[in-house]
Amino acid sequence: MYSEDVVREAGTGQKYDYDTRLQNAKDYFGDLKEGQSLLFYYANYSNPFSEDESPKYVIVGLSRLKKVGKIHYYEGVSDEMKAKYAGGFVWQMPVTSNYPDEGFAIPYHKYMDRPEVLERILLVPDYQRNFKYATRPVSDDDSLAMVERFIEIVTYLIEIGDDSQNWEERRKWLLSLFTELWKKRGAYPGLPEVLAHIDFYEAIDYYKKQVAKGHDKLAYNNIKDFLTGKAKDIPGITIEAARLKEVKRNWQLMEEEEKEILLERLTRFALTGTQITNILSVKREQNSIHASLKKIIENPYLLSEQYVGDDVDDIISFHSIDHGIIPNPDLGIENLYPKNAAERFRALCVDVLKRETVHSFVSQTKALFHINNKLSYLPDWKNHQFTPKYFDVDADFIEEAVKFRKYNDENYLYLNEVHEDERLIESVMNELQQRADIPLKVEITDDTFFNLLKDSNSPLNNKAPEQYEAALRGQAKVCQKVFTKPVCVIAGAAGTGKTTILKSIIKSIEKAHGAGTGIILLAPTGKASERIKEKTGKTASTIHSFLANQNRAWLNENFTFKRKGGKVDGSITTLIIDECSMIDLSLFATLFRSINWNSVQRLILVGDPNQLPPIGRGKVFSDVIEWMKKSSNDNLGKLDINVRQLENKAKGDGNGILELAEIFIQEKQSEEQFDKAKQEQILKKVQQGGVIDKDLSVHYWKDMDDLELMLKSIIIKDLEAETGEEAEAGKFYNIWGKAIRLTNDYPDPTYLQILSPFRGEFYGTDYLNTFFQELLNGYQAKKGQLDGVALYDKVIQFRNRPKSNPISAYSWNERKNVKIDIYNGEIGFVNPHPFDKSKAGSPYFRLKNFQVKFDRRNDFNINYGFRKDDYGKVMFNEPVEENIELGYVISVHKAQGSEFNRVYFILPKKSSPLMSMELLYTAVTRAQKHLTIFAQEDVTTFIELSKIEKSNIRKINSSIFEFEPLPDLLFALSSNWYEDQKVIATLSKYFVRSKSEMNIANILQLKNIPFEYEVPKFATNGSMYLPDFTIRWQGTEYFWEHVGRLDLPEYKSHWETKQKWYAEHFPGQLLVTYEGPDQTKQIADILKTTFKITMD
Repeated sequence: MYSEDVVREAGTGQKYDYDTRLQNAKDYFGDLKEGQSLLFYYANYSNPFSEDESPKYVIVGLSRLKKVGKIHYYEGVSDEMKAKYAGGFVWQMPVTSNYPDEGFAIPYHKYMDRPEVLERILLVPDYQRNFKYATRPVSDDDSLAMVERFIEIVTYLIEIGDDSQNWEERRKWLLSLFTELWKKRGAYPGLPEVLAHIDFYEAIDYYKKQVAKGHDKLAYNNIKDFLTGKAKDIPGITIEAARLKEVKRNWQLMEEEEKEILLERLTRFALTGTQITNILSVKREQNSIHASLKKIIENPYLLSEQYVGDDVDDIISFHSIDHGIIPNPDLGIENLYPKNAAERFRALCVDVLKRETVHSFVSQTKALFHINNKLSYLPDWKNHQFTPKYFDVDADFIEEAVKFRKYNDENYLYLNEVHEDERLIESVMNELQQRADIPLKVEITDDTFFNLLKDSNSPLNNKAPEQYEAALRGQAKVCQKVFTKPVCVIAGAAGTGKTTILKSIIKSIEKAHGAGTGIILLAPTGKASERIKEKTGKTASTIHSFLANQNRAWLNENFTFKRKGGKVDGSITTLIIDECSMIDLSLFATLFRSINWNSVQRLILVGDPNQLPPIGRGKVFSDVIEWMKKSSNDNLGKLDINVRQLENKAKGDGNGILELAEIFIQEKQSEEQFDKAKQEQILKKVQQGGVIDKDLSVHYWKDMDDLELMLKSIIIKDLEAETGEEAEAGKFYNIWGKAIRLTNDYPDPTYLQILSPFRGEFYGTDYLNTFFQELLNGYQAKKGQLDGVALYDKVIQFRNRPKSNPISAYSWNERKNVKIDIYNGEIGFVNPHPFDKSKAGSPYFRLKNFQVKFDRRNDFNINYGFRKDDYGKVMFNEPVEENIELGYVISVHKAQGSEFNRVYFILPKKSSPLMSMELLYTAVTRAQKHLTIFAQEDVTTFIELSKIEKSNIRKINSSIFEFEPLPDLLFALSSNWYEDQKVIATLSKYFVRSKSEMNIANILQLKNIPFEYEVPKFATNGSMYLPDFTIRWQGTEYFWEHVGRLDLPEYKSHWETKQKWYAEHFPGQLLVTYEGPDQTKQIADILKTTFKITMD
């Protein structure tokens, strides 16, 4: 139905051949069997569990097909439209299921505020390809894997006492499906693709007919006997003798290992033809298969352990291999291994570790839990509960794929390649750090850097020269400190001048070592590389393009990284890597493999460690910074003076943005740096809402209608203020058009940006983009769209188009169409193609192509859609739906590395792992001039995300330089963990902000005094503070505050105000301890006086 035969040749004026499309639909629905076929219901990418950088389909339910309806046709359709659209059929098919008698829906809605439950019931299919487009057939093997997962989910719902359905009955039905699907799958589901691989197509139809009769084993043996020479032909197949001879000869020409793996192994697994080809290829390492065919024959689980497909849909899962190794006994074929085999156990371990895409390692206890939990819902012939003893007995075999590491009394497991990647980075960094300082032949001093950094036109230089000089002296000191180090880090929050410093260091390197010195600038994204190139005036590239370069060749065709075989670059003298916080472990390690470090004089890592963690495994940049703090502080250039904040103060533009960002800087959560009093002051302002400062506003909304009205009224009001004009009702596109052209003749994509943490829901990017398209570009959107995009829309590129796969663009310099690279995250505005400008206003104009002018790409107009010239030659063919989408609203992840004049950030009250301290920090610091936050209901989301445990980067288990695993309890907290005094006390090392608070928490828990930590307390007048500990004791509520820095005037003033607040609203309920050597005595006195408990 969605195959390539329905797509017409580009430029024919119609994308699809609807006659073919209709016939395909009839064939597809005609194959469904009423009363037999299964229906899997799913949510598309716009769902609450889908993240912008890793969208996912989510299965929501399962049922049996009851009836397939009839194709409907629109009434009143003209003959012309009937001819064009296959009679004018409706592109929907009514299908009835046997729900609720046979089927159910997963009750996601009941647990949206309980992530610990959602994690257990969320069903994301391994094989995403089954859910592309509206409906597709699902193989029996894939269906079986999903039914196994459904059984696991339903059993868990029974365990937690969910009463939304009769889950016992649902489980019985699922178990019957399990048996049914095994029978349909058969013993040799891979045989048709094996026959196709050896070009024996005549036997495929024969085999399928035999399977339908239940004779799959007989058919397999007949085909096997013919191929191996035991039989001259196959009963039931009429083939010419010459063709039989050809098939047999081709088989005999194959190597013995190829024949054995095809006939004895791959026939058992439901693999695709492409997968079989990749497995047999001599270049199988391109798909990360490092095992020989002999090893795979001995242990087919290696396919699930090692195979990486040609694209995201090309997966060989553990289940697909396990089904073939331990098939249903009713099929009558032998298991290849017993259910407790070492091969199976290791494959399960690898499966757990591969699914862990954030942490470098997993505890043995956790891995064993996931393994046994997965198997426990299967029937006895498939279920085995492994014990820790298996790790000891099978250690040598397991360690061929999994690395063990012990900490205290617990074992931790790594994938071998992950452990190797960490050790490589560790080794390179240690070697560079131990080198002697770089000798200079030209004197480079603090003054050298000061003069390079100084900008006479800076507003701060003109309005506050003393502050400006002090700031520059601080930056120059950092430059001088790290300049002669073979390895260094330049780290700082937004606004601290990292890129400005980098430019000065590059100039100083050229001064000290000559203009021809080999400096390479790299960044993880195309957008970041373009920005650093613009700021420094030097050529920069992405790390991926650096690795893919034919002179290095460290990238496979499927964009996975080679572990060996690439060429090592020995031409680099200075390597500078920007936006290091965005780089995951495998990318860092592959980059390090590609370089001859004996030729490198300097490695400079630059970034903001408080931004979102990498999308991928590990937290390399954060680990490097922590290592340098402890072992080589002279190599660490920390930028603490916020130049942008000083400039805003000098210009009177407000400091709200950076003051708010300050409380979400995860680095400053330690007792030495964190200012809790300042946090409370800022949060109290935010609680009031409205205008917080000249650059910051906060507004609160309740529901969808409230949010939409607020977004519309506030943004239009701001546009009016910016342009000095009044918006005309129904024609907001006019004032929008003027606002985005305030500084240029062409629209500025960085003028205004709306951000959301999520893709789905009414507050997510998908829905809000259509809302703002209608609000700000409704006239054009109604006139016509191309794949959801209209002329003059704001759009974002979501697909990387590197130099290896460039995109068509018109070059203003060369005056012709050229091919250029463009990257995920680039933002621009749509314009009509120059050849269409005179036609675009016509009511009969049909949008078939357009151009986009992206930010920082003034020399190019990127082509989208399809166009031929007057001679019929194709000018470009760049499908819109494969490259760009609306960009009025983008995710915080997409915005990372970019800055905008005005930012509008939607902050929902939602319990989700995505909602973190780093996410809020990143969103807040995207704004240069003004930030407006639309928060749901009240200030509590700000408070929650300012807590230490909401720092996602602190909750990543990695072990570069130091191996100190976080406790498993840290990853299993419920949403109301802070109400559990035992949890706080147990994890006080990670959660409370000082050692003094840790002592108090531990003593309270030890003495069985119930408490909560940092829960906001509201007075009757709505005012609010954050008590350190809230204690409810025998009917009375107490607030325990630990007071620290009374030597600081601002802190002391804040504490005195807070004391008065307690006295006014909660008299007699305040308990206070002060920092000092007698803290234990103070605690003992409070316990004795208030709770009648002694410390003994």
